[in-house]
Amino acid sequence: MSGKQIFQTETKTRWNTFTWVSRTFFLVFIIAIICVVYTLSSVQAPNLPFINTNTPLTQKQLDKLKKSQQYKAFSIEKSQLEKIKRDREHRLLSHRGNSKRINMAFYVSWAGIKKESLSDLKRNISHLDMVATESFFLNGDSIVDKADTSALKVIHAGKKSAIAVVSNYNTDHWDGAAVKRLLNNQPAQQKLIGDLIAITKKYGYKGINIDFEELNLENSDSFNAFMKNLYEQFHAQKLIVSQDISPENDDYKPEILQKYNDYIVLMAYDQHTEQSNAGDISHQEWVEEKLDNICSKVDASKVILALACYGYDWPQNSVGKSVTYEEAMINAVNYKSKINYDPESANLNYSYSDGSGIKHNVYFTDAATYFNLIRKADDWDIAGIALWRLGSEDKRLWSFISNDLSLDTLKQKPFDLRKIASLNMGGISYIGNGEILDLISTPQPGMVKFTLNKSNFSIANQEYTRLPEQYVIKRFGEADKKIALTFDDGPDPVYTPQVINILKKEKVPGCFFVVGIMAEQNMELLRQEYNDGFEIGNHTFFHPDMSTIGPRRVKFELNATRRLIEAVTGHSTILFRAPFNADAEPQNISEILPVAQSRKENYINIGEFIDPEDWEPGKTADQIFNEVVKQQDNGNILLLHDAGGNREATVAALPRIIKFFKAKGYTFTTVGDLMGKKRSELMPAVKSTANSGFSGSGDYFFINFFYYGNIVLNIIFSVAIVLAILRTLFIAYLAIRQRKRSKQNAGKLIQNPTEKVSIIIPAYNEEVTAVQTINSLLKINYPDFELIFVDDGSKDKTYEIINNQFGNHPQVKVYTKTNGGKASALNFGISKASAAFVVCIDADTQLKNDAVTELMRYFYSDKIAAVAGTVKVGNAHNIITKWQSIEYITAQNMDRRAFDLLNTITVVPGAIGAFRKDVILEVGGFTIDTLAEDCDLTMRILRAGYRVKNCATAVAYTEAPETVSMLLKQRFRWSFGVMQSFWKNRKALLNKKYGYFGMVGMPNILIYQIILPLFSPLADLFMLISLISGLFSLSAINNLTLTGFSGILSLHNGFGQVLFYYIIFIVVDMVFAAIAFRMEKEKYKNLLYLFPQRFFWRQLMYVVLFRSVRKAIKGELGTWGTLKRTGNVKEQVAL
Repeated sequence: MSGKQIFQTETKTRWNTFTWVSRTFFLVFIIAIICVVYTLSSVQAPNLPFINTNTPLTQKQLDKLKKSQQYKAFSIEKSQLEKIKRDREHRLLSHRGNSKRINMAFYVSWAGIKKESLSDLKRNISHLDMVATESFFLNGDSIVDKADTSALKVIHAGKKSAIAVVSNYNTDHWDGAAVKRLLNNQPAQQKLIGDLIAITKKYGYKGINIDFEELNLENSDSFNAFMKNLYEQFHAQKLIVSQDISPENDDYKPEILQKYNDYIVLMAYDQHTEQSNAGDISHQEWVEEKLDNICSKVDASKVILALACYGYDWPQNSVGKSVTYEEAMINAVNYKSKINYDPESANLNYSYSDGSGIKHNVYFTDAATYFNLIRKADDWDIAGIALWRLGSEDKRLWSFISNDLSLDTLKQKPFDLRKIASLNMGGISYIGNGEILDLISTPQPGMVKFTLNKSNFSIANQEYTRLPEQYVIKRFGEADKKIALTFDDGPDPVYTPQVINILKKEKVPGCFFVVGIMAEQNMELLRQEYNDGFEIGNHTFFHPDMSTIGPRRVKFELNATRRLIEAVTGHSTILFRAPFNADAEPQNISEILPVAQSRKENYINIGEFIDPEDWEPGKTADQIFNEVVKQQDNGNILLLHDAGGNREATVAALPRIIKFFKAKGYTFTTVGDLMGKKRSELMPAVKSTANSGFSGSGDYFFINFFYYGNIVLNIIFSVAIVLAILRTLFIAYLAIRQRKRSKQNAGKLIQNPTEKVSIIIPAYNEEVTAVQTINSLLKINYPDFELIFVDDGSKDKTYEIINNQFGNHPQVKVYTKTNGGKASALNFGISKASAAFVVCIDADTQLKNDAVTELMRYFYSDKIAAVAGTVKVGNAHNIITKWQSIEYITAQNMDRRAFDLLNTITVVPGAIGAFRKDVILEVGGFTIDTLAEDCDLTMRILRAGYRVKNCATAVAYTEAPETVSMLLKQRFRWSFGVMQSFWKNRKALLNKKYGYFGMVGMPNILIYQIILPLFSPLADLFMLISLISGLFSLSAINNLTLTGFSGILSLHNGFGQVLFYYIIFIVVDMVFAAIAFRMEKEKYKNLLYLFPQRFFWRQLMYVVLFRSVRKAIKGELGTWGTLKRTGNVKEQVAL
């Protein structure tokens, strides 16, 4: 018999090879991580294509260009200037200051600018006395009510006067004809006036402002009569009447109309219009001329001067476009234009060439213009000033609008121009209309240098030394009767395919904004989205709120998803939508940050104005559809979700939404079409970007590695669960059949066995338990037996104690030998045995009194060479030993019951097993080349053609390790020993010569005791990753709700599937354990320990198995070792 163990080696070649291979794989893994980090941090975004955001002029607009009415440069006679000067000085003599000046502003709620107008009103309501809101519009002889209640709430809350503007503007023109018909119809007039009074009082207005333009009256008598009638009836209700008058408008007679108005609003602007050539909006001398003219006809206390708070941008050979002060400044910054201030006109101008090479001239007004004109207004002692319009002005205006700027007041207390020298525009500004967002600039203060005219305290000159910048977003993509469908948060393996099928069936394009973690798990769906012709945008990797994370995390979120899209589709993307902030009009810094951060990575933000919020839990398809219908006129981009939860309602609503818009005459289009670009420009091929070459290939490799790695983990988990369930069912079936057969074969058993039995007790350092074990054995009720105690060179007093107490006992033989391991001790005992049958037990084990009798009853055939008893834990008093008790009952004992039927019991336990002595010697006895000598001997007996039986009624109680460290030590010896035995007898594997042992027993060891346990940590890892991924996704999209949890627990979700399979396994395992407990007649309440045992026990066995594998590879010598004994096994008696 060789003294060398299985796996043992004298050289380190095997271990060194394994070490170097492991180090190589580890090095490759580290390099892979470095490469991934490097590529994510150094990713180069594709260049943005030129996007022309200017709305092209139609031929109709070009035809309207009034080239024949080119305005001439404003000029004024010196004599007229002298007259104006004398009139102003005359006014100054009649008053001292203008502290009672009315500050009025016009509020409009036009589409695209309402939010800015309302925001401006809220910020500055304290500086105003009256606010005129565009409210009522003539439509024939009736009124169209467009009162903005949100503005009225602000005005009333600020305790200011709200004035309703009554206008004849109809859709796209001033309807003078409607006013003429009204003037010639007295009943219609009376009805109109009555309706106006009612509706004015209904909303709490203090009065009205009549804004009738382009009347082209032959004479003004009828209009004067109408105003007289209106004025008298409104005054009877104590309501104010005011009227807007344009300079040089012959329709009106101000000297007459002043009798029928509380205020005349002089619209001293549009000196040049969008239809004219480029020029000043309101030259200050032109304004003063008009002011002097009207004040010569109208009482100055009734005159309100309306200021131009805007400008015009005139493309060469085309009509102009109105711009706000901020838009004018933004364009100047964007095109790096120099702003010129004309001291004579107090207006500003600059020029630039756009991306199409078209030259533009821009004229506008600013705080200096307002300051000078308010100065003149205060000198003229008029009623007040009005701003046209809120939201378009230079915000520095609010620094002085409440001040008295008359000459006398400024002489006493000059205004400090330093207050308006800094242009910290702040906030957020928008240029254009649409839901596609491009960031033009970020905040930077500007500076203005002023020159003061010390004689009249007006601003003589100014220079923009540094242009101001703010968060400026250029909005574009607005189109008539076009809808672009966009889907966020996917791809989802359940809902995305349904969405794609609907879109393909309806022949409707779509844009999918994918979340990286979802795309990584569903790469084939991502590839399908591209191959099916859809656009793909970036929606970050983990779906965070980008306003709450740092720049590095932002870069990772964007780059990781972009790299993933590139690796899967071969194309990059410049389309981006921020999680939680998809609105096309961000209102605060936290909402604008994603736009700013993504723009640095060359992304164009895609917003939306149609959002049915289909992500809300419990929202039905009807509710989603109705919300879309309600918002149909909001914009061109519709937001839906194809992932992130249960999207059945969205899928159900989608065909109805498509049908609705088609019926309304809408065309479904792409986001690219709204931008005037093809998909190839928005998603350029990787080979044409900076991310091609080695870097791109590396991304492709690693992304596919992780993707398919996840699939492999899924397969491993699924296979592990399926195999575990199949084995459990198989073992249960065999155990039940074996139990029935054993009852049927009870007659074959020896009824009263009398053959002499030698009971061998090998021991090593068992001074605590050995005496108790021998005392219990002496009480067994078998008629003829001897006890052979073999001390294997113990280092404690085991031999001395046993020899002193039992050395002279007639049934006990006590021996000691040099330490050689349990196998050598057993062989020594067998050599001293006088009986033909031997029962081998451990020194920490106690038998029931009838255990030997029960074992011997099974030797009814010469072919039966061994009988395995049933081992139970005798010290199950703490959690560790209780877990072991469950394992003995549900695993070891059930396995032996089942495999008895197939004659493939691979281990006759060392704690209790009976053997024919001659068979042991025939197969070579217990060998020392494994640590599982009982397992190896059993395998060799089976290979020799003998049968091995199981005896469920022969019960032994063993002392199980009571601490984790002792348990690991014991189980390492078992695990390593089984591996050694398997390897030693590997020729039997799948060898039909050895019957079920070769075809079932050996594969069972290989699969369930070696391979599956090695890969089980990966299965657990997959389950953990699935859970974390699901919870992370819910947390990311702010859906940690009952509905959200039900979503990740559904069978549509990866974790839901994993959990489903695992629950099936747990249920099967519980039923199996209950069957085992019933067979063993154990208390069912102990099954409660099964749940924690199944989880924590497996983790402990992982440690044991990996230690065993490591030792096998190293080729080290395994030893029997010692376990600390407690002697807590109580003496057992027969039931």
